[in-house]
Amino acid sequence: MKRRQRRGQQISEVQDRDHGWQTSATDMLRVFSEHMRSKYRLTQVGEDRVRTMLETGYGCMPDAWKDTLEMPITAEDLKAAVYKGDSKKSPGRDGVGLEFFKVLWEDR
Repeated sequence: MKRRQRRGQQISEVQDRDHGWQTSATDMLRVFSEHMRSKYRLTQVGEDRVRTMLETGYGCMPDAWKDTLEMPITAEDLKAAVYKGDSKKSPGRDGVGLEFFKVLWEDR
């Protein structure tokens, strides 16, 4: 039985923040890394905001939730979550769709 190879779309160029087009894998990775760093910078949070967050909602988290939150995420859990979602949807604010992660998962 011959396995059909999926024809995937490949990114051949990306535009950097100076509106220049990058075509090498190294430069595209650099642009992507810079973009992600700008999206997820550390945010300074004051003690008053933390206190407000702690006072909102549950006064105490149920033990069952604590146990669930402390469980490690396995590779199988992560793969199931990625493949469960619509390929064209972006799970985060970065705009990267699940198709990107599915293709990366298949290539590993």
